[in-house]
Amino acid sequence: MRRLYESNLPLLIRHPLAFAQRYRWPLVVLAVGSVLDVLTTVWNMYRFGVGIELHLPQRLLATWLGPAWGIAVSKTVQVLGALFVAALWRPWCGWLMLLAGTLYALAAVSNYFLWL
Repeated sequence: MRRLYESNLPLLIRHPLAFAQRYRWPLVVLAVGSVLDVLTTVWNMYRFGVGIELHLPQRLLATWLGPAWGIAVSKTVQVLGALFVAALWRPWCGWLMLLAGTLYALAAVSNYFLWL
């Protein structure tokens, strides 16, 4: 098991601006992808109802807090989880954030065209 000090987690926690500067482009992809996913998910929820969401935590939060706030809160937790996991693997950190952002963007495209 890798030691904690060999990961990017201390950098993320103690010096978040240095982390953001080091991984600026993967963070941009992650942010853009997640924002697009939030916007298209909320848009579909207002059009078709909260029941359209397949992810149970997102559906519950959207039911309790409303589509806009529920999806925003759940996506924030997802992005924080992605940052945490990516920071644990220093050599793959940027690539993992790029992958997560790309998957969020693909989910947004799927939401827009109603593929699933």
